[in-house]
Amino acid sequence: MSRRGKSTDKLKRTRGQRTPRKLILIVVEGQETEYNYFNDLKAELRLPTTEIKVYSGSGGDPCQVVEKANSYRNQMTSKPDEVFCIFDYDNKLEKYKQAIKKAQDYGFEESITSIPCFEIWLLLHFQYTSRSFQNCSEVETQLQRELVNASSVNKTTNYDKSLRYYNLLKDKLEQAIKNAERLEKEQQEIDQVHANPSTKVHLLVKKLQEEKAKVP
Repeated sequence: MSRRGKSTDKLKRTRGQRTPRKLILIVVEGQETEYNYFNDLKAELRLPTTEIKVYSGSGGDPCQVVEKANSYRNQMTSKPDEVFCIFDYDNKLEKYKQAIKKAQDYGFEESITSIPCFEIWLLLHFQYTSRSFQNCSEVETQLQRELVNASSVNKTTNYDKSLRYYNLLKDKLEQAIKNAERLEKEQQEIDQVHANPSTKVHLLVKKLQEEKAKVP
């Protein structure tokens, strides 16, 4: 007698018992640097139990990033379990404060902010620094110098936002996390909107690493 396959009811029960995937929505300010960074981190982690969607907020305005995140969330068929907005201070104090407040009002996770800009996170892959920067251009200049010294880029080029910085710097990731945690500790007594330099990118990176650690 031939063996009978599983009944339709049994298959339905098996499918019904499958653990739903966690959904994390990440909306970044930039269209290149941050967008590429988190997509490459996502590809590296390959989380089987967590789906990560990375979108660009089209750049230029922290408030626009938060509004885009809310719009994306409302349009999604499966609502995200967690929403993270990534944006910079970059000398836009009022917009920066408004964006943090909007994200809180929408019930998003802690905003992943950087002062003056995301590139401070990249710079921390090379060195610890707590000196203030007047603007993002100062950070980019210092970062470019470190990239050239490490032979990561050609010395004749300017800072290039389109490079795949996660792939380029991932061997220094743990150093960056330690430097960011040290900086965060030093800035504890300073109001979030005035902590220059500062970054919370490491919090999201560690969060995604923890999701990876949960995989059996």
